[in-house]
Amino acid sequence: MQKKIYLTKEEQIIISTIQTTEIIDHSHLRELFPTYSPQKINKLCHTLLSKGYLYPLKRGVYLINEIPSSQPVIKNPFRIAPYLNKGYLGFSSALRLYDLLDYEPFTIFTVTPQKSNETTIGNYLFKTIAMGTKATGATFYKDVYVSTIEKTIFDCFYKPQYAGGYQTLTKALIQLKNLNWNQLLSHFNAFATDALFQRTGYLLDLLQQEHLLRPPKHILKECRNHVKTTTKLLPTKPSQGIYSKQWKLIDNIGKGTIIPG
Repeated sequence: MQKKIYLTKEEQIIISTIQTTEIIDHSHLRELFPTYSPQKINKLCHTLLSKGYLYPLKRGVYLINEIPSSQPVIKNPFRIAPYLNKGYLGFSSALRLYDLLDYEPFTIFTVTPQKSNETTIGNYLFKTIAMGTKATGATFYKDVYVSTIEKTIFDCFYKPQYAGGYQTLTKALIQLKNLNWNQLLSHFNAFATDALFQRTGYLLDLLQQEHLLRPPKHILKECRNHVKTTTKLLPTKPSQGIYSKQWKLIDNIGKGTIIPG
């Protein structure tokens, strides 16, 4: 039998007022209840935490459980991420928000300039990736700050491991109908190394050969202009694979891991 949880009159008032909200913080509560002192707000939050109606995200910020529970009931993990670390949603999280990922990710990525960390809340891992000066190019979309489509694609080329791998990235590229290639190129010109241009050019050329994508000629030309020394498609893997003379690149993961099935 489920244990009956009793609420005081004041606790009932608070819950009935905030029950349509997903996340609440102390400053918002003080706005909703101006006659309550900060000490009283703290005390009420403490009792609601103990009764399972609130779940702490960080100091003074709470997730609201419609049904009392010792575990968080997460409806929209993308709304939680900005409360944990300032930044914008990126990588596979951005792909999902743009409907370019066909599964629900349980790792939520936030991009920031300097601070990398991770926090587990419920079934979700909230991972913050430090990108330095590359932490730019965000827009407000679906009630959250997320990298633009073009910046998302750049970030995923830059760190494909956070995109779900090259196959996830190439699948997203194939689905995109409104990619601004010149805007994407501007991000590469601002931040990419020669090796990143090479890897990107090789992948785009491969998709073109497979008749899956038609990248603009000037994009491929710009990538070829950066072909200088031999590099690997996946720098962390051994140098074993197919060598592309045109791109001076060792494909050490294989076409089957790149082309969507």
